[in-house]
Amino acid sequence: MRRTLASLVTGAAVLAAAGDATAAVDYGPISHKGLKTVGAASTSLKLPLQIGFVASQSGLQGAVKSASNPASSSYGKYPSLSTLQSKYGASSSKRKAVVNTFKSNGITATVDVTHLRVSATVSIGKAQKLFGTKWKVYKTDTGSKVALPVNTPKLPSGIKGNVDTVAGMRLQISGGSSSAARTAVVTEGGTPTRTGTPAFGCVPTKFPAALASSSGLYPNQILEAYGIAPLQAAGLRGQGVRLAIVGEAPTPANDVSTFRSCFGTGGTALKIHNAGSIKPILESSLDAMVASMVAPALSRFDLWVHPIDESDDDGDVEGFLHLLAQPLQATTNGAPLPHVISVSYGTCESLIKPYTASRTLVERQLTATAALGITTVVAAGDTGSSACARGVPANKLTSADKKPQVSWPASSPWVLAVGGTNLTLDADNTIASSGAWNDSAYTAPFYRTAGGGGGTSVFEKKPWWQPAQSFAASGKRMVPDVAAFADESPGYPVVCSKSVKGCSGSGQSIAFVGGTSAAAPLVAGMIALWNQQAHNQGLPKPGFVPPMLYNLAKHGPQAFLDITQGTNALFGGSCCPTLPGYDLATGWGSPLADVVASSLVRTP
Repeated sequence: MRRTLASLVTGAAVLAAAGDATAAVDYGPISHKGLKTVGAASTSLKLPLQIGFVASQSGLQGAVKSASNPASSSYGKYPSLSTLQSKYGASSSKRKAVVNTFKSNGITATVDVTHLRVSATVSIGKAQKLFGTKWKVYKTDTGSKVALPVNTPKLPSGIKGNVDTVAGMRLQISGGSSSAARTAVVTEGGTPTRTGTPAFGCVPTKFPAALASSSGLYPNQILEAYGIAPLQAAGLRGQGVRLAIVGEAPTPANDVSTFRSCFGTGGTALKIHNAGSIKPILESSLDAMVASMVAPALSRFDLWVHPIDESDDDGDVEGFLHLLAQPLQATTNGAPLPHVISVSYGTCESLIKPYTASRTLVERQLTATAALGITTVVAAGDTGSSACARGVPANKLTSADKKPQVSWPASSPWVLAVGGTNLTLDADNTIASSGAWNDSAYTAPFYRTAGGGGGTSVFEKKPWWQPAQSFAASGKRMVPDVAAFADESPGYPVVCSKSVKGCSGSGQSIAFVGGTSAAAPLVAGMIALWNQQAHNQGLPKPGFVPPMLYNLAKHGPQAFLDITQGTNALFGGSCCPTLPGYDLATGWGSPLADVVASSLVRTP
């Protein structure tokens, strides 16, 4: 993911400053300074524009703060979607003006369900007329080709003054030589053998080859270790709660069904949306199987799919925006809002930093989601405190790749960031010990440059619910918030068929996988059970849970397994050791689901 971004940063700043006189408009990095001109851009190329309305962003943020603050009399009182639209979204006149301007140019524009954003696919031919500038193709220092406006776009009447962010003016045509992080994908490494006592389910008869392996902490072990089993025994299995997973590809529904049948976690069927002909990936199988073992009886269990283009310089943030928006956008077709969303997408902050326009639109989407009382749970990444090392071969790692960096959007203040731990169990599956996931601490053959993401953001401000720490940069967001088992060895067992990218063999088999992509849906499943518990007890809706968890860590630290062993630094250095209480390797530690459920906050 190594790329030189200095020219992009400079260009973004210059063009944003040179925007409309009535309102500064963020176009993101559209400067072509220092790039080699290739030629005119084809007028048939399509620009996937995502445009942010001028709206009450501060009011929306205030709504989250009020409803998620356990000390507030408004705790748990989140606005409805219609209230969010009318109170914080763009006015009807703004929306109509923008949509009609596109319509008069033969372009269909669609306002999203929050009324904070509008999208339109525009040919470069029409864009040149609409925005008063030509587009040319340029070659970057990584070898990729991008189409960029020659001059600063001029917003036409109807759009000018009604929007403040325009993403998509920069179109990547071909990829370069660098690799970049896209998702917190399955990673090898970790504690080499299984501990505790597994319930093998159907494995002895259906998957005998897996039975011979010493890998895998099985569902019963995870459920018992984290206090989930007692909640399920008391009838909390996710009834009445809706959980959504967003991913770049589907999983075979039959694999999920086989897993659940094998390990006795049957319940609400997974519904997969917009998969089309996209090849299934192991990542989505892991997400769905882990979430289903924690909360098997959800009222809705959805996997929303949108492909992520791995060749994009910015990690395809616009593709991620489409992916992230789907659970909310589905309400236009009658679907109810989810209570919790699990995300395994992530990219190095220095990579995404220049792309201010698209990043701003994602942050607004996350804010709106939180304002509706929905927690977005995000995997913190699998390369320890060096997020930029993700996807870079060991022999090509530079000092810049190895520097402390966190993964975004885990660093967003509007999400719950989940890091990774290893885990050693006693015979009764209680936790004997747990440390920060860091496979570089092991000797061969178990050594890997893999570990749970964490550190301090370089551009995200510290949220109101996160107290300052002496060991972290002042005023910046710290990651993660909590952590859970993520180590691939012994890993989680998942059912894996030959049609899934990353699986081998014929038919179905058992694969042992891990990563913070397992820890995130694990915690998302816990949140589903906490929502059910709150409803059953007549307690305020947990909603956006980070403030509640931080309040609980302060007043009831027994709700977390404090991780005080190890560090998540894969390449040495001072970042980030575990410490008593909060640290940058594992956050507050691992939530114990039953203790949190018994400690849910009542209205002050």
